[in-house]
Amino acid sequence: MIFLFGPVPSRRLGRSLGVDLIPRKFCPYDCVYCEVGPTTRQTLDRFEYKTAAIIQELRAYLANPPEALDYITLAGSGEPTLNLGIGKIIAAIKEMTDTPVAILTNGALLHLEEVRRDVLAADVILPSLDSAIEETWRSINKPLPGMSLTQLIEGLSALRREYPGQIWLEIMILKGLNDTEAELEALRRVIDKITPDKVQLNTAVRPVVDAAAQPLSEEEMQAVAAFLGAGAQVIASSPRPASAETAVSDARFIEMLSRRPMTAADVAEVLGLPLNLVQERLKRLCASGAISFSRYQDQGFYLSQPGKDARTAGF
Repeated sequence: MIFLFGPVPSRRLGRSLGVDLIPRKFCPYDCVYCEVGPTTRQTLDRFEYKTAAIIQELRAYLANPPEALDYITLAGSGEPTLNLGIGKIIAAIKEMTDTPVAILTNGALLHLEEVRRDVLAADVILPSLDSAIEETWRSINKPLPGMSLTQLIEGLSALRREYPGQIWLEIMILKGLNDTEAELEALRRVIDKITPDKVQLNTAVRPVVDAAAQPLSEEEMQAVAAFLGAGAQVIASSPRPASAETAVSDARFIEMLSRRPMTAADVAEVLGLPLNLVQERLKRLCASGAISFSRYQDQGFYLSQPGKDARTAGF
C-alpha cells in the first residue's frame, strides 16, 4: 500500500485505517514534539496531490477489507488539509462504505472558508491547540511567519459554528512549556469559546524533534485534566486487538516504522503478533541496517529512515 497504512489500534479512534494525503513532511508547522520528524517543506499553499490514486487504492482495499474498521482516518506524513482533493476523497469514501471518516489536523488552515467546506462531510475532526498564549504557541508549533494564534482560534470557532459533526480537540501538554497555571487558564478560556465535543490531552510519549518537548507523568496529566474540567480526558492506551495475521513481510515492518517510531510492544499490538517473535524480527532488521534503535524516556523505539519516499516521486 502506498497511501494507506494499518489498520492500526488508535487510542482515540479504535481500529483505524490511515490514509496519507500529503508527501512527507509538508506542513505549516514544525512542532517540537512531532513524532514524524522535522518539517521538510513548511508551507501554507494547498495543492493537488494524487487524489485519483488515493481513491483508487481506497476502493481496492474497501472492496474486500480484511477486518472491520472503526474509522478511516485522513492523516499521515503531513497536514492533510493541504491536499486540495480532500473533499473529493471524503465524498468517495462515503460512497464506498459506512465506516465513519475522521480527520487529524493541526487546524492551521481552518480559518479558510474553502477548507472548512471541504471537510464538512467528515464524521469527526480532531484538531490541535497546544497553547492559548501567542509566544508559547510559536515556541511549540513553530508556525510560518505571518500566521497567528488568533487566526487559528477563529478558525476553530468558525468550524464549531458550521460543522455538524464531532470535534475532538487535542492538546499536547509539555513539561515546562505549557503546563503552568497561566497557560492552562488561558486554554480553559479558549476551550469554553470553541466548545469542542471532547478535550483530549496528550504528552510526548514517543521520540520528538526537540529535546525541549518533555512529557508529564500520569499523575501530572490527570491534574491538568482536572484543572481544565469540561470533560477533559487524558488519552488512554488502546486495547490490544486480536489478529489473524500470522506472516508479515520485512517490508511491512519497515514501512510501518518509516511513519513513526514504535516500541516492540507497539509493533506487536498493530500486527497482532507475539511479542517475542516481533522482538526477534526487529533485532534482525536492526542488524541488517534496515531499521535503527534508540532509547527515549526509558523506552526503546525502532525507526526506519527510507531514502526517497515513493509517495513523493514525481511530485
